[in-house]
Amino acid sequence: MTKARAENTLLNSLHNLNGKTRLQREGSNLKLSSVTMAKHQLDNRLIAEEITRELKTKIVGSNVITLEQTTSTMEIAKKLAHTSFKNGTVIFAEEQTKGRGRSDHAWSCPKYKGLLFTLLLKHNMQPDHLCLLTGTMAVSITETIRETLQLHAEIKWPNDILIGGKKVGGVLVELEKGLKKQSIFLIGIGINVNLTEEDFPRQTRLPATSLAIENKELINRISLAQALLQDIDKWYSILRNDHYRYITDRWREFCVTIGEKLTITDCGKEYTGKVIDISNNGGLMMKLENGEIKIFRGEHATIKY
Repeated sequence: MTKARAENTLLNSLHNLNGKTRLQREGSNLKLSSVTMAKHQLDNRLIAEEITRELKTKIVGSNVITLEQTTSTMEIAKKLAHTSFKNGTVIFAEEQTKGRGRSDHAWSCPKYKGLLFTLLLKHNMQPDHLCLLTGTMAVSITETIRETLQLHAEIKWPNDILIGGKKVGGVLVELEKGLKKQSIFLIGIGINVNLTEEDFPRQTRLPATSLAIENKELINRISLAQALLQDIDKWYSILRNDHYRYITDRWREFCVTIGEKLTITDCGKEYTGKVIDISNNGGLMMKLENGEIKIFRGEHATIKY
């Protein structure tokens, strides 16, 4: 699949990787020597041509760009949004020096050990459905992990992906105005794939884990990237066709936040109550301590830890 000329001009830091490699998972495990681990990382680099090979998607992954290092794929995507980029373009980075998550929380991941990427979508969406887009992506990631690795991934509303109560990934959605003021959604996704226990900082907002730790063997990142892009494309098609109920039903099934008693900060005010449901547009429905039912939108509200 050929990269757009405009993107090649903009992304002058694009690192062209040569060779074709695929990691066979048989026999891989976390108890590897440092030499074996290093060889695995080099053999499992993300190569655009390998990700797009046999990729069966309609929009997502129409163009794939891989970078060795960047500040953040979201920053590159913001620049790309003001060009005639191909809808569904995905930018992967092996390393981010200024990666960030929701509410500007830092997101770091060792080189060659994660899936760090931003998806650009041209989409007309009502502002009150923005949280639904986040949910669509969270559902896609969770479903992919469950179906490809048989790991019991779950969603902590609105954007955290957990396994066993520990964070393994997250979603960040931002809106950018592109050419002719067209709405461009930048969807940043970060997943801890082949990190070991030693790779995590001692203190994090949520306890963290990786797919390799939970799977007890290393993961083929190229195969996982392909599976993930295909699942995102499927659920995005459902969103585009306005079948919101399918998304929210699946979201409820995966969401661990429903039934919890918690405190939410919304526009500077705190609310405490029990989460009772997810609304049709992806908002969190909470029964407050005074009996009032209130819906919180993910772009404004944050759960207090």
